[in-house]
Amino acid sequence: MELKKIVGFVLLGLAVVTFFLYLSLPFILSGSNKIILLTASVYLLNKVFFYSSIYILGKQFISKVGKYLPKWIERRLLKLFKIQPVVETNI
Repeated sequence: MELKKIVGFVLLGLAVVTFFLYLSLPFILSGSNKIILLTASVYLLNKVFFYSSIYILGKQFISKVGKYLPKWIERRLLKLFKIQPVVETNI
């Protein structure tokens, strides 16, 4: 595997971890005074990880993932990233 793909998948994994941390942080730190600041920083870190992994992995990855989503989400995703849908023909 290329180093670029490895870095992209590591960033995507970190995005998933920070997403679940973002969801559970208010319950873990319910008595803390800095919960809003900490939750906001984890949310921003999540977005940085996610968008940089999408940028590194490229359009091929987005089109592969889009095939497994419902059609209305796939159309919006492909339109958002300006990707032509992949059409497979069986010969």
